[in-house]
Amino acid sequence: MINKSVCLIFATAALFSGCSGLPTSSDIAPSNNADPSSEFAAQAGILRPTDIEPDVLYGLLVAELAGQRSRYDILLSNYLAAAKKTGDPGIAQRATQIATSLRAHKAAIAAAEIWHQSAPNSPHAKQALAGQLVIDKQPNRAIALLEELLASHKNASFESLTANSQHLTNAQRNDLVQQLDRLLAIYPDNSQLLLSQSILLKLNGRTADALNYANELYRIEPSPRSLALKSRLNHQLGHTEKALNDLQKGLTTNPANRPLRVLYAQVLIDDKQLVAAQQQFAALLEQFPQDHQLKLTLALLNLETGDRETGNRLLQQLTNISSMADEAHYYLGQSFEKVPQTKEAIDHYKQVTHGPKLLPSFKKIGTLLLQQDLLAALQKVFETGRETHQKKRKHLFIIEAELLAEKGHTATAVNLLNAALKESPKDINLLYARAMTVEKNNDLAAMENDLRAILSLEPDNAMALNALGYTLADRTTRYQEALALITRAKELKPNDPAITDSLGWAKFRLGNYEEAIKLLEQALNDFPDHEVAAHLGEALWVTGQQQRAHQIWGDALQLKPDSIILKRVIDRLSPSLNQ
Repeated sequence: MINKSVCLIFATAALFSGCSGLPTSSDIAPSNNADPSSEFAAQAGILRPTDIEPDVLYGLLVAELAGQRSRYDILLSNYLAAAKKTGDPGIAQRATQIATSLRAHKAAIAAAEIWHQSAPNSPHAKQALAGQLVIDKQPNRAIALLEELLASHKNASFESLTANSQHLTNAQRNDLVQQLDRLLAIYPDNSQLLLSQSILLKLNGRTADALNYANELYRIEPSPRSLALKSRLNHQLGHTEKALNDLQKGLTTNPANRPLRVLYAQVLIDDKQLVAAQQQFAALLEQFPQDHQLKLTLALLNLETGDRETGNRLLQQLTNISSMADEAHYYLGQSFEKVPQTKEAIDHYKQVTHGPKLLPSFKKIGTLLLQQDLLAALQKVFETGRETHQKKRKHLFIIEAELLAEKGHTATAVNLLNAALKESPKDINLLYARAMTVEKNNDLAAMENDLRAILSLEPDNAMALNALGYTLADRTTRYQEALALITRAKELKPNDPAITDSLGWAKFRLGNYEEAIKLLEQALNDFPDHEVAAHLGEALWVTGQQQRAHQIWGDALQLKPDSIILKRVIDRLSPSLNQ
């Protein structure tokens, strides 16, 4: 129960406007199992409405009104200031909730500290502070708080610990695992500890160990949640048949459990049992007919299994739902494109007006128009698009230029990007797009100028460092300069396979064949790309490993039989393989 002083603010603010979209007092009330009068009433220092100072009261009223107007900065700062000034647990709780919703971690931990200090026996305050301490990479303090909580509330939730532990390093999570093992020795049948331990181990890649704890959790608490956890882990370990059998049995007992049936359907999809998955989503949609996301998933499954009529019908229904219309039109465009019915496909793509499918729709339209050599129509579509979608203007320049360059209209693409850069001369994405376009014309000097311009603006731009380094290694003899650029990119993005490939290629050019092969093998393993395969095959060939080079190239050709890069290197080194 939130403090009465805060309730007064809520009531007053409600006279002026509706809900702000952030948590309200009802969202942050204690669980139904708690005594609604005990959460804060037993704490010292609770303010009554008449106790609160006028300036604090005014600040909180301003905060709530600011929240109604989406000025969340004022909402948060005023509540945090009031919490610091009054030490009131209700105000501190509200400040914590707001900061957490806004992902303002520094404010959240400050508010949670005040809340815990003013309500030291509140389990909610302990859980909130523990969660923020995990984000702040203070897991030992978080464990200490949760251990206190466990001593007084054996059913205390540890979800704040695991929910935020993705921010930790593997080593920090391993420390938490050891701490939880210590607590499990005291409370071996505590379901929250078993759940947390399983999740932490899963995050650290110790899936088999995570499954052991999940199995123990299911033994003592055979709930749909514990069943879902162990089934996910079995599936990840390759025990998909067991996961499916367990989920099927669980649904026999809990036929109306939505998360369980969704998981069952997802595992079926992963196992390529699309018709069975389709049946499960159909059952879900019958149970939840107003769930538009379920309908979308079912529509896509119908399209995937060849039932285009049903899939299109479901998608057409979704075009009448404003929140789903853009996605529905996009997938209808894909459906007609496959037939192919190009005009109908373009008509649907043109009806995508917002959201994440907007730019892909423009790319689809452009591709289809270029397939018909309708260059003027493509230019008109993008010109109109840039006027209509001003915030996407730069992106639409880049997409149009890429489409033009792919079809061989490189000069037109360069002119387009020149015009875009007149509007935004220091835009890094436009500079990079022009660099990649002029490279297609073998204008390496212009390419280098644009990449150097990017690096003058962002010296640690790994994409530009790698692109320039690779070009110097591949197309010039400036190998040492290339190596320095790529090495810096590798330092910035050590796990990027494209950079690993570039580094391997630079090493190859410098004659460091053993190191080059090691890097190129790593890149191909992480990213089975035809260009990486061409590089690795060449490195193997020149070191006398022709048979293995043939195998690498052959495997890559099966994945991309039209690869010009592969065909060129094979023609140069082993022409018979292309025959």
